[in-house]
Formats: sequence, C-alpha cells, structure tokens
Amino acid sequence: MYKFEIQESLELGEKTYVTKLKNGLTVYICKKDGFSKKIGMYGTKYGSLMNEFVDIKTNKRIKVPDGIAHFLEHKLFEKEGANALDLFSKMGVSSNAYTSFDHTVYYFETIEKFNDSIDMLVKLIKEPYFTDENVEKEQGIIGQEISMYDDDPGFMVYFNALRAMYKTHPIRIDIAGTIDSISHITKELLYTCYNTFYSPQNMFFLVVGDVDVEKTVQRIENNIKKYEKDYDNLAEKSQIEKYIELEDRQICEKRIEQKMDIHMPQLCIGYKLDVVTKEEILKREVICNMISDMFFSKLTPFFEKEYNDGKIVEPISFDYEGSKYFSHIIISSYTTKINELEKDIIKYINEIKNLDIDEELFELIKRKKIGSIVSSADNLNISYRRIIESILDDTPIYQDIKSLNEISVKDIKEFLNLLDDKFMVVSRVISK
Repeated sequence: MYKFEIQESLELGEKTYVTKLKNGLTVYICKKDGFSKKIGMYGTKYGSLMNEFVDIKTNKRIKVPDGIAHFLEHKLFEKEGANALDLFSKMGVSSNAYTSFDHTVYYFETIEKFNDSIDMLVKLIKEPYFTDENVEKEQGIIGQEISMYDDDPGFMVYFNALRAMYKTHPIRIDIAGTIDSISHITKELLYTCYNTFYSPQNMFFLVVGDVDVEKTVQRIENNIKKYEKDYDNLAEKSQIEKYIELEDRQICEKRIEQKMDIHMPQLCIGYKLDVVTKEEILKREVICNMISDMFFSKLTPFFEKEYNDGKIVEPISFDYEGSKYFSHIIISSYTTKINELEKDIIKYINEIKNLDIDEELFELIKRKKIGSIVSSADNLNISYRRIIESILDDTPIYQDIKSLNEISVKDIKEFLNLLDDKFMVVSRVISK
C-alpha cells in the first residue's frame, strides 16, 4: 500500500523505512527486532531561532516574540479540562517534549500501549487549545523557569559564550525567551505559529521499535485524517519562508565574565566558525568527536597534567554545534584555577594545531568509535537521535557511520586549523 524508501546500516543491522503521506507528512519507521520498548515521536522543524517568517495564512512577513516556540510546546500539552502528560500517565506511558534552536519534538515511550499512544500523540498535536487565561497562566510558569535557568552557572556560562560569539543572531537568546519577551505572547500569535510551522510538510513522525511497518503507518495516517478535512491537498501548501540572517565569523566581544554564588568557577571557550553545507555539518561532528577523544579524554597527557596540578576533576568537553544557521565549537570545564586553565587550554589548542597527528592513536580512536557505534544498536535513544539529525540536516540516515569510516588524519589537521584566536571568545562564571 505504501511506497517506502529503505535506508539500511549493515554495521548496525538496522533498517529505517521512510514514506511520505498524501498530506505531505514524512514518516520514519526504524525497525528494531526483538525490542519490547517502542518510542514514538511527532516533530516539527520549528525552534527558537525562527521568530521571523511569512504567516502561511495571510502571506505576510511577521516577527514574533522570543521564546514562542518553547511556549507553544508547553501549551500543546494542555487540553480543555486535562493535561496530556496526565492522560499519558494514566495509560502507564512515559511522555514529554523538548524545544531546541531548530526543532520541537513530542514523544512517548511504551511497551504495551503502543497503538493507544499513537492515537494520543496525534490528538495532542492536532487539537491546540489556547485561551487568554491559559496563556497568562503559562507566562508565570515559564517566567519562573527562565529565572531558574538564570541562576544556573552552567547555563549562563554557555549562553554568555554564544552572546560573545554572535552579534545579532537569535541564537544569543535563551530558547525559552526572556521574561519580557514572553509577556507579549498571545493566543493569536500561538495560533499563527502553530498554523505555519505545524503544517504537515514541515513535520515528521518517527517510530523506533519492533513494530509492523505497514500497520504503524496506517495507524498514524488514519488518526491524522480525523483532524484534517483537506487531507489529500495539504501537501500542496507552499514551503515556509523563514528569515534567519547568517553572520560572518566576526565575534561580538572577546570576553564575558559573570559573578554568581557558586562553589567552583566555570570556564567556556568558544570558536566561531563559518556555516557549511549539510554534508560538512555531519563531518564536523564526527571530527570533533575524534578530537575530543584524541586530545581531551582521561587517557591524554594533557588531562593527566591538568588533573595532577589540581586544575580539573573531569575531562574537558570539546563539542561542535552546527546547522544551516550557525556553527561553533564549545570547550568547557569546571575548575578551581580558572586563570591557569584558560591559559593552558588556549596554549594547548595552538600546540596541537602544529603537531603531527599520531596516526596509530588516530586509528585506535577511530576503531573505538566504530565499535561504540556498533554497540549503540542496542540503544533506541541513539537510534532516534541519529534519525532526527539526518532529518534536520537533510542527509542520509546512516551518513555518520560512513563519515567516520572515511575520516582521515588530514581532516583532523584541517579542522584544528579553523580554531583561530581571532574568532575565539572566553566566557567565565566566577564566585562572588
């Protein structure tokens, strides 16, 4: 009945079936034979960065308050006289949602109530219920959440690094927005964002588990048809026009330091990079995972020295964050000797840029990474994260495994040379 594109990984022994429904919604079924748990996810390519766009109903360009994507995520859980979380819980099903810079996902995890959970998840998304009263109530709830994060040193050191790197880009703003920005959110604006970004061609439905592929897609489609009067023609809607102005590599400010009530200072060093193609985004993620293990793990001489000198107690994190809208490196750590650690990391980065890569170490780490991916076949959470990344980057689902197999010493060297002091920022949170 359905036409499927099958994407397969021989290393993982895993297949993902992909089909597009008549309304434009793409459905992904990752078949995991022998697993009792099943995960269902209904997502939209809509996150905190997308605050300026063309309203799909009026065809007019508008700008909405920061934090509205996250606010909308909260409000979709609230139904007239009930909360969807409570309804899932009564079924014995775990459910939640999250909003990121570029997408929002609603999900459930279950063993026995799979079909009922699909019904409930579709109902959750397709029946928005916004009123003046429940919007005002949510403004107070999310305002408290924002205040709580403002007191979190890990959160502040990270976002201060982004604010130092980016001049006007919306990534500078907390995903939840600000107390002031959410005060301007109305039920009318929520419906505008919902109607624009929760349209089928901008969404995806993902299932991971041991399920009947054909019957699962049929269940999803039958449920959606209940709520879409013009089901067969929705795919003809025009593509969403979003306005996110990309920045050059020039940073906003070199350093941000904030004093808070903390027992241990936190350091974050960021390198702003150029935005690259979808294939390069995934390649950079793989390269950074390699660099993290080769130069910053507990097995490295650098960690041993910094640990023995009492500067760190945990490995320093080295992470790449990138999409079609932004690109940067975040290096972070707790430390009791923040001035010394900052100097050591910057010096170390410049040293390894000029070193010859140990090819034996490179191959060892690469084999370790490949082994780790193979063993991850038993983890449903890793499976769905891989698929969501491929959806957002518009790349083949198992491209990360292919990229890892193809990565070379030359790729590591070329990437390290991107870490230029001219585009480096420092964010610090220290004790009052």
